[in-house]
Amino acid sequence: MRELIKTEIMKIICLNLLLVSSITGFTQSNYSQEVARIKADRIDLKLNYSVDFDSVRSCLLYQYNSVLFPYWVGTPWDYNGYTNVPRQSTIACGYFVSTSLQHLGFSWNRYKLAKMYSKDIVYSICDSIYEFKTKTKLHTYVRYRPDNLYVLGLSGHVGLLLKYKGELWFIHSDYHNTVGPIKEKIESSQALNESDVFWCGTFLNNKNITKWLNSTKYGNSWK
Repeated sequence: MRELIKTEIMKIICLNLLLVSSITGFTQSNYSQEVARIKADRIDLKLNYSVDFDSVRSCLLYQYNSVLFPYWVGTPWDYNGYTNVPRQSTIACGYFVSTSLQHLGFSWNRYKLAKMYSKDIVYSICDSIYEFKTKTKLHTYVRYRPDNLYVLGLSGHVGLLLKYKGELWFIHSDYHNTVGPIKEKIESSQALNESDVFWCGTFLNNKNITKWLNSTKYGNSWK
């Protein structure tokens, strides 16, 4: 069983490393340029276009899944990791969530958000929050939900549940073998299998998209 688990982990690592190799000229400079471009697009969208929430949501899903996330693959996990730069130093699960979403354009103190308990992270930045006691019930719920980015709090971990083009993925900084940021099918996620509770909140809701467009600061009451 242990060897089987190791084999599955290695498969997932290889698949995620393919994401890195698909990025032309992988450099921190390119990543910074992508973050700056997303910011410029946000400003242009706000000033020059009438907002269609579904279109903005689809755009943000693409930007996170296909543009920003691949840069993070190869950044090792560490319990105390808090790097702001992909593939430099280490990143813990909470900091991966707070930092990568901040780079997508959401305005908050990434340190304060990352230090919260997983449940509190979900309740601080999401709505339509549900608690599930089994992964099967979580899967059933999200399977019938529309494409979106969901924040998922576990008993001792936190990550993002991505539903994109009808497929379900768990994106998180994986502590197993200190793999770090990884994208895996929720059916095969060891971290999900180890949790006995799941807090799932909708992140790319209309309220948060409005905050993104206006660069509204979160967390005035965060300690």
